[in-house]
Amino acid sequence: MFNRTKVGKYHLLVCGTTPCMIRGSREIEDALLEHLGVKRNEVTKDGLFSVGEMECMGSCVNAPMITVADYSNGSEGYTYNYYEDVTPKRVVEIVEALRRGEKPPRGTQNPKRINSGPEGGNTTLLSEPKAPQCRDLDAC
Repeated sequence: MFNRTKVGKYHLLVCGTTPCMIRGSREIEDALLEHLGVKRNEVTKDGLFSVGEMECMGSCVNAPMITVADYSNGSEGYTYNYYEDVTPKRVVEIVEALRRGEKPPRGTQNPKRINSGPEGGNTTLLSEPKAPQCRDLDAC
């Protein structure tokens, strides 16, 4: 996945894999493109932003998600920041925070979730599992 055209200081990559698409990644991309006034793979006039697609970011449980390739420290010091459980409104807020020079918190954007855990906390595996009846299978 090489960039064959110029990208912005913040290259916004929308996950295009099936779980993200089912959970609204096309609406996420539409919100970004409309807010920034560009088409996919175009750079904003100020050079700050571009929007592209990336396949499988490996966080399907927190779909939909975007990655921000942050080139604010140059191409040698870039970082990839993952933003999960995003909504069209939240991605616009992330863009505006980046525009102001802020670094929005990475990870899940759902306040009811901790990392990849379910909303509201765990409901299973709440204690240590019981050991098997017999560990020595030859003796059973």
